[in-house]
Amino acid sequence: MEHIIKLFLKLGSKKNILDLFDNGTIYMNTIEYFRKVEDEELRGDKYEGVSKVINSLPGTFKIPGIDREFNYVKVHLKESYKEVLGNIYSLYAISSKGFPNPLDFEFDKRNLRFGTHGVMIKDLPLFLNKIENELKKNNLKFNHGFVDYYDKEEVSREISLFEKPLEFEYQKEFRFYVENDKIEPIKIQIGNMKDYAEIFKIEDFLELKLVLKN
Repeated sequence: MEHIIKLFLKLGSKKNILDLFDNGTIYMNTIEYFRKVEDEELRGDKYEGVSKVINSLPGTFKIPGIDREFNYVKVHLKESYKEVLGNIYSLYAISSKGFPNPLDFEFDKRNLRFGTHGVMIKDLPLFLNKIENELKKNNLKFNHGFVDYYDKEEVSREISLFEKPLEFEYQKEFRFYVENDKIEPIKIQIGNMKDYAEIFKIEDFLELKLVLKN
């Protein structure tokens, strides 16, 4: 199903948001950074780059040489690569995927932890084209799309780079994934955004509402 994106929001410190708005600075951190940063599950996600999650039902097992069975309640395992190459750029998407009924839109207060300011991006095709063109100019391979959210205590399957645990669902993420042979940030610039974006204090988004056109 194809979803409609109405707006992108990019949240952060005043300094970084001004740099994005004035210069179009797009800073793409490494997947390794997001795996290891400790910030109470805001940007940090220990499941970032996980290749597979396994949850098994209760059962029994035997240890060779011991003539008895042992019970276990449940097994939860995650398979991860030692290192995951690549970079991520995340945006908050106000879309029909995150909010099937536009009247249900509400900016979750937990997002206030991202910083003090935000950019509201209104011309999405222009913004996406500028990023894509700059990445292509730098010979960088990339993909982008919505992040899907899964219950890590229930699934037993392979996990893609466009999936995150359910506890991050409030972030309504749309992400760029950029291939990179090195574990280092990528920075590009797409120019001033004043013609198609606005800066707000982050708490102003708590008052943001969507209305249906007649």
